[in-house]
Amino acid sequence: MPPDPANTIEKILRSAEAEFLQNGYAGASLRKIAAAAGLTTGALYRHYADKEALYRALVEPVYHKILDFLREETELYEGLLDSGGLDAMWEDSGRGVELVVRYIYEHLEAARLLISASKQTVLGDFREKIIGMDVDLTARYLRAARKRGYTLRKLSREELYITTLGQYAGFFEIVLRHDELQEALKYVRTYSAFCTGGWKKLLEET
Repeated sequence: MPPDPANTIEKILRSAEAEFLQNGYAGASLRKIAAAAGLTTGALYRHYADKEALYRALVEPVYHKILDFLREETELYEGLLDSGGLDAMWEDSGRGVELVVRYIYEHLEAARLLISASKQTVLGDFREKIIGMDVDLTARYLRAARKRGYTLRKLSREELYITTLGQYAGFFEIVLRHDELQEALKYVRTYSAFCTGGWKKLLEET
């Protein structure tokens, strides 16, 4: 019976995950990846043209899904401005974070590859990309809130960037340090409450 192509792909991807996590993108060996998957290097090349293609296959779905979550949550919160005001966003923010974390833990190894990726990787700008997008979306939400009459402290882009950078550093650390979803969620809830309180204090003028 000929080998199942889907099974072969799965073996390659799992082998590649382990190799990239252990040795990084630059140090990863296609020969070792192929051997761990029970293939020759030539057979591996029939599925993936090079190391970059293999890395992309592992992390791009997670990369784009996380960015999609950010866009969707911002659209949700903008919609809530008319029905529930700012309080609806403050009360719901923890749910959005947990949704992302649950997805990450379904794809934990790929997510860790992204979070720990160095600049030498094809998607090594992930941290800057996600933080920059969040800053843009936060600024968009604040503009929408002000147009509806809400009084919010005006922050420069640099202030938004620094605050957002610190927030993500904490969430990324949780993902890198904890292997179990329920354990991670415990710390995510604590940290999310801290971040929400900080943003609320920072933005709501008294």
